[in-house]
Amino acid sequence: MRYFLSLLFSILFVNISFAQDLDPAKWKGEIKSLSNDEYDLVFTSIIEDGWTVYSQKIEGEGPVSTSFTFEPNPSYLIEGEAIESGERKEIFDKVFGIKLAKFYHIAIFSQKVKVSNPSIPIKGYFTFMTCNSEMCLPPKDVNFVFDIKNNAVSIEGYQKSAASTTSNEASNDPNAQGVFDSKRAIDPKKPIEDCGVTAQKESDSLLWIFIMGFLGGLVALLTPCVFPMIPLTVSYFTKSSKDRASGIKNALIYGLSIIVIYVTIGIVITSIFGPTILNEMSTDMYFNLLFFIVFVIFAGSFFGYYEITLPSSWANKSDSVADKGGLLGIFFMAFTLSLVSFSCTGPIIGTLLVQAVQNASDFLFGFIPIKPLIGMLGFAVALALPFGLFAAFPSWLNSLPKSGSWMTNVKVTLGFLELALALKFLSTADMVRHWEFLKYELFIGIWILLFLGLALYQFGFIRFAHDAPLKKITPGRWIVGLLSLAFVGYMSTGFYKPLSLLSGLAPPVHYSWWGPKSENHDGPGCPHGLDCYHDFDEAVKAAKEKNKPIFVDFTGFGCVNCRKMEETVWVKPDILKYLKEDYVVVSLYVDDQERIFPDDKQKYLVDKNNNQKLRTKGSKWSSFEINNFGISSQPYYVLMANDGLTVLNPPLGGLMPEGEFKAFLQCGLKAFEKVKK
Repeated sequence: MRYFLSLLFSILFVNISFAQDLDPAKWKGEIKSLSNDEYDLVFTSIIEDGWTVYSQKIEGEGPVSTSFTFEPNPSYLIEGEAIESGERKEIFDKVFGIKLAKFYHIAIFSQKVKVSNPSIPIKGYFTFMTCNSEMCLPPKDVNFVFDIKNNAVSIEGYQKSAASTTSNEASNDPNAQGVFDSKRAIDPKKPIEDCGVTAQKESDSLLWIFIMGFLGGLVALLTPCVFPMIPLTVSYFTKSSKDRASGIKNALIYGLSIIVIYVTIGIVITSIFGPTILNEMSTDMYFNLLFFIVFVIFAGSFFGYYEITLPSSWANKSDSVADKGGLLGIFFMAFTLSLVSFSCTGPIIGTLLVQAVQNASDFLFGFIPIKPLIGMLGFAVALALPFGLFAAFPSWLNSLPKSGSWMTNVKVTLGFLELALALKFLSTADMVRHWEFLKYELFIGIWILLFLGLALYQFGFIRFAHDAPLKKITPGRWIVGLLSLAFVGYMSTGFYKPLSLLSGLAPPVHYSWWGPKSENHDGPGCPHGLDCYHDFDEAVKAAKEKNKPIFVDFTGFGCVNCRKMEETVWVKPDILKYLKEDYVVVSLYVDDQERIFPDDKQKYLVDKNNNQKLRTKGSKWSSFEINNFGISSQPYYVLMANDGLTVLNPPLGGLMPEGEFKAFLQCGLKAFEKVKK
């Protein structure tokens, strides 16, 4: 839980796009002899003004504490915990709500060790987190080496010595288990053939994001936090204005203010994610578990068990400014609406932003994801539209339905949907960490129960505490209830065939207990019973033996579009025939967090091109994709000759229909025939 809070704090207060360049705490090491066989290993951190480093001892749910992990070795014994000194202060942290020990300007950690063989270096890594009054940087792991015999210290990224072990000298480091060459003589810009297709246009995707945001705004209008405000606000403008024209003008300014406010919220929230770690965060176990919990909390709010509200003082201050009138007053009226309606709009906005951020690809000014921005624009336009329309045509107000229990029904329905979406995040964490408990069948089973529960609620068999007795089933309840039952029937067919509507939400069909099995060469399996590989070099070896071209699939456990392609395009008989009979398929999961050496977390491979330490399978194939193809998005498809170097036709990324994907595969086969000749 402590890691959840720390991660959330980092997400809320750091713009990663520039924070990754910050390094406010510099480290150095020193060896101090205490006796013939006892030494102090001293870690000193010089901290910039305004920044702090946390103590090793943090009680309660707070940030990530500083910690030291030593590689076990019989040649030395770690005695107790590191002793802390330096400019250490204990203060009450308002963000975490607990008393914390922090270091300002300088932090010193002295670890006593008893050494029996000084010729063997003492190795390990330490973890620390830095914060200032406005932001926190993500926790950082730093490797260290203390060479007692030569009185030399190496701290990765900060301090080097003659005894330091770098990845170029990997053979001297027992943890370096070999070298991985991520950069091959591959030139994707010089394919054999220039046939094929281009991926889905980004503009099409952005239009869809806008539509989804607009629909979310329409749903927010129907909630009890917003709907009653429409006639009250419009009546205020029409009655307090000098004439009808000024009333319409003020209402339009009010609507535009809503758009500006929500789009600004979108910019502030989404820009903190940054362009370089979106994929890592979207598939990170802690990130997904965090949002699973957040969505469950949202659902509880919609079910009426509690209210998620912002501090009332915020709304009071905003309302006091609104009373002053004028353009500024109108703007703060809109701002007050945003604050008081947060308990209803917050979960909808959160759902929209999380889904859009996880699939972000293009950025404004290099760090603001465009998709969430477009989604928030759609949301704000839908929310603001009624205020302008009803101000222009006040007689329409008479046609609005009266506030009542139907709005509670809307909130509860959203609660069921939030629970269903929460499972998506839990599923991603499960797949990335290979827990293998929330497989396809269990996921579909839980969704069936949730939508069956939604149907029973609509028909009055289930009630919540804030529900009035149901006297009759309204047409709206009939429609939602029957649609829910129809969806339950549709999902029931998923136990024997893929569900295209759930592609990207549910786990892939091959992640199952009794679904179609593949040959699965040391990996998470492949769709539709394909004989697939999960190691590029193994696939090249197999392709040479079978004299077939290679279908390289850069994919990810958390990749929504990857699942859509697999379960709506790959599954087609013509496509599947090509993949099964004409290609050697290799699926490289760039977000796989399984250790390359699961029995020893200290061990790693060394990337010979950039000296990067590769500890997970995902980092290995992510580095391979970036270094050879200059891209880090998924899905990304490359057709190659069986030498593992020659690109047959232009690589392809994103979504595409069956016909275009088929043309892509046919083009690759045509190019391979030319290579063979």
